[in-house]
Amino acid sequence: MKIIVEAGGTKCKWGLINNDLQIIKTSGFNPNISPASVLLSLCHNVQPKITENIDTITYYGAGCYAETNKKMVADTLSSAFNCADIKVLTDLEGSAVALFGNRPGIAAILGTGAAAGYYNGQRIERQTPSLGYLIGDEGSGAYIGKILIAKAIRGEFSKELCKKFFDFTGLSSAELIKNVYSEHPINSYLANFVPFACANITEPEIATLINDAFYSFHTKHIEPLKMKDLPIGFVGGVAWQFSSQLREFYARHNLEITILKDAFGQLCKYLSSPNLSE
Repeated sequence: MKIIVEAGGTKCKWGLINNDLQIIKTSGFNPNISPASVLLSLCHNVQPKITENIDTITYYGAGCYAETNKKMVADTLSSAFNCADIKVLTDLEGSAVALFGNRPGIAAILGTGAAAGYYNGQRIERQTPSLGYLIGDEGSGAYIGKILIAKAIRGEFSKELCKKFFDFTGLSSAELIKNVYSEHPINSYLANFVPFACANITEPEIATLINDAFYSFHTKHIEPLKMKDLPIGFVGGVAWQFSSQLREFYARHNLEITILKDAFGQLCKYLSSPNLSE
């Protein structure tokens, strides 16, 4: 049996592959935000579904860029599952494999967090620092949520749009501020406000906010790679929900893009292929 994991800040998908594919969904995990005990708890949710010996676990996860984080995840998986071969890779590497297989391209993530890098067909060769939701992650769900909350509380939207926002949340300004600084994980909490932007995308103020978020992502993450002749692919809920706006943005740059809602299905299909060399 193979286990393939796609772990994001909001949710994880576990693919148990034997003769068929069984999918288990759990809450998300990011080693930069949550301790190993959280991942161990998620593993315990998966264990009852395992009826065969595990040959390999391939884990693609948010927050797994640092070697210390990779080791923490690998050690936790090893303690939970009896498996000889565990690979811990970044979520960006997973997105690249899902988007391009063994072909080169620029892989990008716009979900709860954001990231981008040059994939040479085998590995991510170069990427721009995402920096996380506090000082980076431009264009992500957390980034959009943070801007929405700030603009609504400051009254920078029209009165009508501010009212819509507070009606949507059911919270006062004080309650929103309190939640932002007390909810955990904070990045997922901020991303919970993206549906408001989706529902009101025809409002010029929201359309401008989303366009500006994509502009920030492009200038901070795509342009520094200086790979103009390569295909660009996006994975993630934000890219999917705002696919029309994202395509229009890149059309203005004379670029076509590919968008996947998530990498999981393609990852399972690609990695379970008997013709794929390990």
